[in-house]
Amino acid sequence: MDHEDADRGHPDSAGEGLIRAAKAYRRTEKAHEEARQELKRAAVRAIAAGVKQSEVVKVTGWTREYLRRLKKDKKDHGDD
Repeated sequence: MDHEDADRGHPDSAGEGLIRAAKAYRRTEKAHEEARQELKRAAVRAIAAGVKQSEVVKVTGWTREYLRRLKKDKKDHGDD
């Protein structure tokens, strides 16, 4: 390895790091999506139970418009 490689990191170790990161991402992707769907359901339930929309916005980081769409989608699909 020459001086230039020492500054950038070795290509083989960088490739191995990329592979490890991709595998870790794939392992957690399903759990992340399941948690996101549960958060959507919990947000809609909270609003239906009387929690102020501004509080749901604060907790979730979502916009009021996004919450309105979630409520509408739930209503349109007949979900309870």
